[in-house]
Amino acid sequence: YYAGGTSMATPHVTGVIALMLEKNPNLAQSTVEPILENTALAIPPGSMTVWDLVPTQGWYTYSWGGSEATGAGLILADAAVSAVPP
Repeated sequence: YYAGGTSMATPHVTGVIALMLEKNPNLAQSTVEPILENTALAIPPGSMTVWDLVPTQGWYTYSWGGSEATGAGLILADAAVSAVPP
């Protein structure tokens, strides 16, 4: 079923940061954040139909606005780790 928001994003972002720190343990937060933002795949405003259990089991269309709803976009682990300086 569909689950979104910061509760779903946080563990994924944290995992990517762990991979980045494994490559370079000396990374500062001021370096990590721009790498994540600059390597993310932009998510344009739009809608998506997903299977969800709430309010009842079925297909629902979820819509979102612009950058206020999607931030820097979809995190790309491979791109973020590749962009980490040695």
